[in-house]
Amino acid sequence: MEGLMKNKEGNAVIMACVTVLILMLIFTVIAEYIRLQIIAKGVRDGVQSSVISVVTNNWDNNYNGLRQGYAGGYTLKGSNWQTDIDKGEVYNDLSNLLGLQRGSGEYIKYVNSTIEYSVYNLDINVINTPFRGNKDDKFSADIYITLKIPLGFGWGHLPDMIIPLKVKAKFTPKF
Repeated sequence: MEGLMKNKEGNAVIMACVTVLILMLIFTVIAEYIRLQIIAKGVRDGVQSSVISVVTNNWDNNYNGLRQGYAGGYTLKGSNWQTDIDKGEVYNDLSNLLGLQRGSGEYIKYVNSTIEYSVYNLDINVINTPFRGNKDDKFSADIYITLKIPLGFGWGHLPDMIIPLKVKAKFTPKF
């Protein structure tokens, strides 16, 4: 009986296996976190490009007013001034930039026939400058969109990561 207590062969093998499994688990969690950050950054950059496109596509509506009297996009219709703003085609821009495909109520990015992420709930808020503002008033646009990324970690038992994104762009004349 005393010989069995002193025999400790194989204890290091079990400890090494447990250590390797724990390190692999930590590595996969870190890799998944980095993957999620890269996807979110790429989508945010694409939305940023689209919102900049919306603001710059309104330059012809804004330039004359801003140059002459610090007013935004207005046109004279009859005897009244009315807002003249174009909200652009953000989903089309995003589809072209990110390779999205239209799904049911959302735009989806596929990689090898599996969903990498999807975007939905697009809301564009274009903020026109006051009709007679000052130099501090800026023509700008805010885009709100929701990003949903299925997790590759957790073997389908964890819910998708859902991130609401807000991106803002301002029109600033150079002259």
